[in-house]
Amino acid sequence: MTKNLFSSIKNNLFLKILFLRPHFRFTIFLISLLASIASILIPYYQKNFINSLSLPGQVSHSDLFIYMTMVFVCGIIAQSLAFLGKYISFFEANFVQKWLSKVTYNKTFIIKNLDKNNLTVGQVLSIYASDIQTASTLIDDVMPNITSYILPILLAPIAIIMMTNLNPVNIFILLISLLIINFLMAIKQGKFFYRNKLYAAIRVGYVNEWLQNMRAIRMLNWITAVEDKIKQARFSETKNRLAMVTNGSTMNSLGYTAPFFINIFSVYILIKLEGNNINPGEIFSLLWIFGVLLTRPLRMLPMTLVTISDCYTSIKRIENYWSTEMEAEISETPYQLSLTDGSSIKVKNLRYSIGKNILLEGINIDIKKNEFVAIIGELGAGKSSLISALMNLNNISYDEYNIENKSVTEMKFDELKSYFTYVPQNLFIINSTLRDNVAFEYNYPKDNDSKILEALELSQFIFAKENLEKGLDTEIGERGVNLSGGQKQRVSIARAYYAQSPIVILDDCLSALDVRTEKKLNDVLLNGAWKNKTKILVTHRLSILPHCHRVIFMKNGKIVEDGPFQEIMQSSKQVRDFVMSLESKD
Repeated sequence: MTKNLFSSIKNNLFLKILFLRPHFRFTIFLISLLASIASILIPYYQKNFINSLSLPGQVSHSDLFIYMTMVFVCGIIAQSLAFLGKYISFFEANFVQKWLSKVTYNKTFIIKNLDKNNLTVGQVLSIYASDIQTASTLIDDVMPNITSYILPILLAPIAIIMMTNLNPVNIFILLISLLIINFLMAIKQGKFFYRNKLYAAIRVGYVNEWLQNMRAIRMLNWITAVEDKIKQARFSETKNRLAMVTNGSTMNSLGYTAPFFINIFSVYILIKLEGNNINPGEIFSLLWIFGVLLTRPLRMLPMTLVTISDCYTSIKRIENYWSTEMEAEISETPYQLSLTDGSSIKVKNLRYSIGKNILLEGINIDIKKNEFVAIIGELGAGKSSLISALMNLNNISYDEYNIENKSVTEMKFDELKSYFTYVPQNLFIINSTLRDNVAFEYNYPKDNDSKILEALELSQFIFAKENLEKGLDTEIGERGVNLSGGQKQRVSIARAYYAQSPIVILDDCLSALDVRTEKKLNDVLLNGAWKNKTKILVTHRLSILPHCHRVIFMKNGKIVEDGPFQEIMQSSKQVRDFVMSLESKD
């Protein structure tokens, strides 16, 4: 049984957060218990003090002083312990938040593909910005409060029995009835909270899409359609928020009035039971218990249930994100590959599909060390899918996949990635200096400026021609706003050279270069400084193909032709037709 309990905690993120560092959790519970006991003792000493005042001469002044002192001491102890519990909970919540953030951050690096897992950037942002913080409130808000709310309610019947002759059953039937009504409303409120986060994540996703593609949307005149989409998302969010506020206000009203109804009911029962024998201390004790001690628990316990529900939904969202299909785990220390020269690649019967849609099928590749291979084909032929598969970015299957005669299945995530340098089709430029963009690291030191300049020069990024007065200290701007398309491509190629990985993958990154720059780049870098690298180039530029050792022609997710460019041009009508279609476009 104990083994099953620990297994449940390990596999359930909600329980794992709740029982993480259990000694601190037990300390918080113990402090809350002691605070509740101290609070219950306050009406006990108040009752004795008031009853003593009604018996002049029978109780000494020292006893009265002791009663009043104990009321004060119990109050101080209760408040101090409550503050201490909240203080410890705050640091524990901070620890949980850092832990959740670190794991989520690392998971984001190794997620297979956002689109293929039906995740938008907005949803991922909402997990970071909202769900992680909400999940941590389970410790700094729910845990200290739930104990300080529930324990007084559980201890109150004992206090009533000790201080009066009342049977607390009838009173607590009324109390539980009111709590049940509030709890039902709290469950409804929790659903409103969940939908609010869902609608907010959808809206943020739309807004993020709008901001990232603003220029294209304006050029295509899609502004109205996109704005209507955002407005509709905002309308759904606002409608849900209005219902949430209405339900919450009703809950608060019921929570505020419940203690008054219970007070009136309990005093009425006491008068009916005691009649003329009732004493002031009993009335004052009841008023204290229901009017002071239980006021906050009765008012806030349902809202705490809403917070628990809110925490639970956030934790489930985080848990679902963590369970999204991932690559192998990243090690704490980055893998250092000693090899810098090119590496061989051998693939047998590689396959890749999404559902019933087959994207790659029967792929067999044997790329020799230091070979320069181009991949060509129509749009949708599977070229980008193939290079993503080679870097294991997709959920592929294969009979054999070796790099340098070592099976990829035996490699850790970091080791596999260390073989590749990738220049993507959608170029990524960081909002920093030119130096940082080549090194791909913020605030990169100037010690290696000579190597960065070499990388830029080989990539045909010549300062004398680029009109960049500050050199490597030039601020590029967000998404490379201060660079042309060709400049961005050359900076990305320089970044690939600076990385010095054995295999260089270039995904259609020559499209914005003029013919003269392309020729220089080929002579100086592709077949020059990179002559000892394995190079895989996806391209639609015909002029570069004669300079490649081999050209792979793809169609419908399959390799149709593979060989030197002139040979496949002579032997394959499909290749000739494809080349003619490109020439006609030029």
